[in-house]
Amino acid sequence: MSITVSVPCPGCSHFARPAWSASPAPRWATLAGTACVEWADGSPPGLPLGVSEPFLRSESLPLPGEERVVRIRGPFLTDGRAPFWAFFAPALAALNGLDDYPELMPDCAMAACTPLAVLAHEGGYAWLRVRVEEVTKMVEATDRLPPSSAGSLEDLLPPDRIGVTSSQAAWGSLRYYDWSFQGNTGRWAVCTDDERGMAVLLHGAWTFDQDDVALGHRPLSPSETAQLRAAWPDPGHSG
Repeated sequence: MSITVSVPCPGCSHFARPAWSASPAPRWATLAGTACVEWADGSPPGLPLGVSEPFLRSESLPLPGEERVVRIRGPFLTDGRAPFWAFFAPALAALNGLDDYPELMPDCAMAACTPLAVLAHEGGYAWLRVRVEEVTKMVEATDRLPPSSAGSLEDLLPPDRIGVTSSQAAWGSLRYYDWSFQGNTGRWAVCTDDERGMAVLLHGAWTFDQDDVALGHRPLSPSETAQLRAAWPDPGHSG
């Protein structure tokens, strides 16, 4: 039986809220969820709730039917009426970023999770036991999800202002892009770039009280591809 889980923002006065409530999910996205889920390797001793308390992160992709232990970082809210979608990246990428470990991009996925029990809860963090209902790997999006031309790239492209930093990485046909403004807000995406052209697969939006992610299949037009490449000149191929 699914349960309601409410976790406030750990560093601000904002109450718990569901993913993509601070800003709307991209119109092209098929799956929209949260990146506020930290996937543990097994069940960590003591279930640490402090942000500086380490625990082993999972390297293994969640599979349908599994029960997994995860740590939730607020703000987070699920009412128990349906599974919530959570982003998964292997341990090294989850801790250090896909720009440092682009070879792990093919192992990223979105997982639909049903919360079964709250194992520990304090402040803006909670440990849950969840059942994995469904998993969609990012690299399967072009084959499994319908293409959509809805929306635009406006939110993804870095703004032209002082204080904006950006990075990128490549692995095979996958491209990772991100930007942030003074460490307070940012966007990131993973695209595919092959003989069929470019397409956005993953899109993330974060602020001090938001960490949301969406998965879909958004082919880019030639002009959109030119915009993206102008914002992030090609770093060369890896992998």
